[in-house]
Amino acid sequence: MEVKFADKADLNRLLDWCDAAPEFLDKLPQYMDRDDTTVLMMEKDEEVIGIALLKVKATEKTGTIWLHLNREGTENHPQIMQKSLNWLRQNGAKDYTVI
Repeated sequence: MEVKFADKADLNRLLDWCDAAPEFLDKLPQYMDRDDTTVLMMEKDEEVIGIALLKVKATEKTGTIWLHLNREGTENHPQIMQKSLNWLRQNGAKDYTVI
């Protein structure tokens, strides 16, 4: 199982994967292009099992984590949460909300 930051090359695969979550389909492309956001993806055997959309509001020192996980991703969520929290802290967030 691997948790990594997604890049533009991963976008189509992630859009296909989160077909069942329309709120992610709208936000995902925007989160790839900004300095205050990023996308984490969790893979197992080269198959996507979860994604996290991360956004930091540095002036307010807050962050948001939007999670979308399948059953296997839910079982492995501590890894994606840890990497998410580390990114938010490195980018100035002291508080966070998980959606």
